[in-house]
Amino acid sequence: MRFRYIVAALLMLLSTQAFCRPQARAVVIDTVTTASVMEMLHVVDSFFYQFQACPDSLFGWAYLGLEDKKENPEQEQSREGRSAIQLVYNDRIYDPDHKLGDVAIDIYVLGVRWWKDQHLVTQAMLTFEHPDHPLTAHMTAKYSGSILESGDIIFVIEPIANGQTRVHYEFRLTFGRVLSAFISDKTWQNAIEWRFVTILENLIECAVTGSVQPKIRGPQK
Repeated sequence: MRFRYIVAALLMLLSTQAFCRPQARAVVIDTVTTASVMEMLHVVDSFFYQFQACPDSLFGWAYLGLEDKKENPEQEQSREGRSAIQLVYNDRIYDPDHKLGDVAIDIYVLGVRWWKDQHLVTQAMLTFEHPDHPLTAHMTAKYSGSILESGDIIFVIEPIANGQTRVHYEFRLTFGRVLSAFISDKTWQNAIEWRFVTILENLIECAVTGSVQPKIRGPQK
């Protein structure tokens, strides 16, 4: 226990130095799917709604294969594996009129809880006029305490020839100073980046197969 506090103190000290400045990371993907723009709209709207209002529901479809749900953060000791960093969702508040979500998160690093009840406040925006026009969906972190400097999820979805749809996907994070001390290139690749690639793959699969049920859709406006 004493070692944990020593490490925490060292990290707080290091976070004030130039080499622990906030880190900007991104996943950017362009792909093509046979799902229609409307099918992608349904899936992305459901994803944004559940991310804000009931994130645990995402483990049944959008988060398939991410592994966190079945693991015990207190027992996870892998320093190189995919679960070096884990998030556990606690309380959440959702404002459907303004598409604002507030989720309290515990953050585990190498099996140890370093941050408790860190609030992540997000706002979702969808711009959609007609199935023949591009759909833009954007969710941004309005407040995230010491976890993030900023965070954005962006989808640009547009119809192309032969009944196909182009999907442009961006997931951008700028970590706070203290958390940046844990995010090496290897940690980003092993613990974070692959997850956001998997999420996009799951969303497209759900759009193609129609496997997102209406009962878990977000409010349509």
